[in-house]
Parts: sequence; structure tokens; C-alpha cells
Amino acid sequence: MMAVVSLASTLVGSVSKLSTTNIQLQEARVAFDRMREFTEMPKEPVVNAVDSNATTDMPMFESLSVKELTYRFAGRPSLLQNVSFTVRRGEIIGIVGETGSGKSMLLQLLQKFYEPEGNSQISVAFADKSRQTTHQNLATIAVSDWRSLTAAVPQPIKIFNGTLLDNICLGNSIEEGEAIVQFCQDYGFHDYFMKLPQNYLTLVGEEGINLSGGQQPLVGLAQALYRRPQLLLLDEATSALDRHTEQFVLNLFQHIKRNTAIVMVTHRSQSVSIADRVYTMKQGTLLCQHLNHLNQD
Repeated sequence: MMAVVSLASTLVGSVSKLSTTNIQLQEARVAFDRMREFTEMPKEPVVNAVDSNATTDMPMFESLSVKELTYRFAGRPSLLQNVSFTVRRGEIIGIVGETGSGKSMLLQLLQKFYEPEGNSQISVAFADKSRQTTHQNLATIAVSDWRSLTAAVPQPIKIFNGTLLDNICLGNSIEEGEAIVQFCQDYGFHDYFMKLPQNYLTLVGEEGINLSGGQQPLVGLAQALYRRPQLLLLDEATSALDRHTEQFVLNLFQHIKRNTAIVMVTHRSQSVSIADRVYTMKQGTLLCQHLNHLNQD
């Protein structure tokens, strides 16, 4: 009996290890399948300095029109349902909604990270030098051309391990150093960045670990505006800012909107006080809109 019990206890441990190994193999297989799907996805064209300079001959952005936009992940309920709105150059529109209402997904679709489904229509109006307007479907615009015209401040902010200069220009900070400092002075970031330990040469750390929660959105905003975008997409860009800094950012938006269209999504209604039009999003649907009379001529 003692021999049988001893043998059984030994076998139980081996069987337990074998079952654990099987679970690990199954998890590895799932991870491998997902990685294979990722590597087989069609690659986006690479945007380098030469390609981005080539887009300077593109017409001027005039407006973005979204009609009946619908999107869902396979086998999941709809994240966006029949979303329609228009934003023009010189306008700020605000989209207010609770967490999980589909605001961030809307901006990702506008950045061409995903393709809309069904009868969704996203058209862009451009004006040439003679001021003639042409309309083009967003799906037909090359990714490199579209992203040379747009910039986004995502949530969370994407900050890389390097100096502040590196994170603003995302390029050769040695050659562009003076231009970056001049840009920050023109746009009002200079006073905020001069408070950092080594000013513009401060190492911000991976994911901005050496920056405060309020400094990170300023770096992300400077990173986006340094490209001089014609369409600016903001995802909770002011939610982590104190009242004084938020007012500075809102005033900056008012200043740059002369040549830029701005789409702001947020869960705080006070953050869209400068918007020309405010939409309310609930469960993936734009329920209503109203004009901000404080900003009407």
C-alpha cells in the first residue's frame, strides 16, 4: 500500500506538470497565429523626408465630411453607428461623450488606422491655387499624403526615450534644434519647457516617465503642431491639465484655427467651450449638436 501511494504521488506531480506544459503550448500557438496574422497584413507606405516634402504641392485642405459612418470589430456590436458631421478649415468642433462611447475609435478611423464599413462615406474637400474646390474620398488618398496634412494628439501621449527636442521633431534634432526652439517660442511652449531640468535637452524617459502628468500633454501637442497640420485631431488633449495650462492650450487652439480644422473629443463639456459646434456622442451615435454662441460672429 505504501509503495502504491508513493508511486501515485509521484505520478500526480508529473501529470500536473504535463497539463501545465500543454496550456503553455496552447497559449504559444495562439500568440503565434496572431503574430502571423499581423505579419501578413499589407504594409503601409513609408513616409520619409523626401516623400513628405513631395506633398507640398497638394491642394489646400478645406473640409472633412463624414456621412453615415459605421464600424464594428468582427463578431462584436457596432462601435459607431451612422455618425455624420462636417468640419471646415477655420472651425473647431467638439464631440463630448462618456468613456467607451466611441470617440477614440472615430479619430482612429479618421487617421486611416481602420477602414469603415458598409455605406460609410468620408470625403475631403481641397482647394487649389485658383480657389476651385474638389472633393475626394478619403479611401482614395494615399496614407502618406493624408498623414502629411493631419496630426493627432492621442490618449495616452506617445513619448519616446530621448530628449525633448527628439520628441518634438521626431527626426534630426541637431539640425532642427534652432527651428524647434523658435517654434516653441512662437506657439507659447517655451516658458513651460524651460522649467525642465535641462530645458530642451532633458531626457524624458520611456513613455515620458521623467515628465509630470501635465507636462506630457504639452509635449504631445507640441509634437503635433510642429508639423503645421491642416487638420488637428485631439483625444482628451486637456483632461490632465490644470486650469491655467488648459486655458493657455484653449487660447492656442483659437489662434491656430485660422488655417486649421480642429476636431476635439473629450468627456468634459468645459473643454469644448471654444468650439464652434458641439456634438454629443452616446453608445457610438451622435445624438445632437448645438452652436456655441460664444464663438459666433
